[in-house]
Amino acid sequence: MFTNIKKYINNSLFSQNIDRITFIVLLALLFCAICTSSDMMGLVALLFSFLVIFKSIFIENKIDFSLKPFEKALLIYFLLVTVSLFASTLFKLSLHGYIKTFIYILFFYCAGIFFKTNSNKIPIIILFTTGLMSYESIIAIIQNLGGVVEISGWQDMTNINPEEVVSRAYGTLQPYNPNLLAGYLLCGLSNFVYLILVNLKSGKKRIALVFLCLLFLNLTAIIYTGCRGAYLGFLLFFPALFIALIYYVKKQFGGLSNIKKRYKNLSIASIIGFILFIITNPALIKRFESIFALRADSSISFRFNVYEAVWRMFLDNPIFGIGVGNQNFREIYGLYMKTGFDALGSYCVPLEIAVESGIFALGAFIIFLILVIKHCLKVCLNNQKTTNSKVLALSIILMIAATAGHGLFDTIWFRPQLQFLFWTTIAMLNSKDLN
Repeated sequence: MFTNIKKYINNSLFSQNIDRITFIVLLALLFCAICTSSDMMGLVALLFSFLVIFKSIFIENKIDFSLKPFEKALLIYFLLVTVSLFASTLFKLSLHGYIKTFIYILFFYCAGIFFKTNSNKIPIIILFTTGLMSYESIIAIIQNLGGVVEISGWQDMTNINPEEVVSRAYGTLQPYNPNLLAGYLLCGLSNFVYLILVNLKSGKKRIALVFLCLLFLNLTAIIYTGCRGAYLGFLLFFPALFIALIYYVKKQFGGLSNIKKRYKNLSIASIIGFILFIITNPALIKRFESIFALRADSSISFRFNVYEAVWRMFLDNPIFGIGVGNQNFREIYGLYMKTGFDALGSYCVPLEIAVESGIFALGAFIIFLILVIKHCLKVCLNNQKTTNSKVLALSIILMIAATAGHGLFDTIWFRPQLQFLFWTTIAMLNSKDLN
């Protein structure tokens, strides 16, 4: 009977188009980031994972259990998160956060399986996400120029003149938060770099110029969010990009002196134009300077108070943590917080992982990131790999750099809008071109 069922499934129109359907669901998931709730994104992600597993069992008749080193590290991380769940004193609350983590990890592995046989879909996904981010960037710029009214207190107004106040754009992502928008745009920033470099290498200079303009549009939108954590992400993203470009130019052309003059002029003009945009906007300069105000800035001082309380939470639960999830976090944080400094999270991704799941889980996740970067560098330095593969590997490194910089000062990374984009991008390493 089971054989007859499988035969019927294999001959059905559904099975013959399952890859197309799965791909559409993946695009729908990425689209949901800009217009739907977290619950809807979770349901779409589960549908995507179901389709991938269904194909593996009923159509391909096999499930590939072979894992790359970074996938093994992530599996160890998830097992440690599972241990922290059962060690938590608030099991039910922690279970809620654990289910979210499970969906993210399941999605990552299923996306990896999908990309093994659908690597040709990767450029379309990258193009699609850049379209979504360009849309959000336009909305953010319109909000900023229109002087959007803040939904909550997003900026310390102490010692700031009216002309130095940033109208912090938040786009359409839910819940409305400028830091969430900045994190989302920052996570996908490397996609623009991918499209620019791939089209330049293919000789499509005009198309590359279009994506360069969209890159600056995206950068402008991130700046208009006033998110200082995103500004810190720039400090890792751009040095990594410049190092990669200098290495490539030196290897391909023998040095900067051999680059055509018009490319040099375009690069210099772009950099000068971006710098002029910053220095002619006093509100943005003031916002960036506030990073170094430390305790003199109420928002940063607030974070320091949270860091202090969360650090004490970690010292009391260093091995297994308190359990994952913001509901669980808030219940226990109340026992450590300073009066008047309530928080939904630790405002630092490494600290959040450590306090939720313990020091060993944090170590496993750091090892996972290191192994991902190592794999990407191996692809970049492999002369037998295509240019597109090398640029894709570079874009993954840039994404990790950007989100890591932001994650040191915020926990927006845990939001599904960033999570699904983050895991989709890293899952691309399973495509045949990057192995």
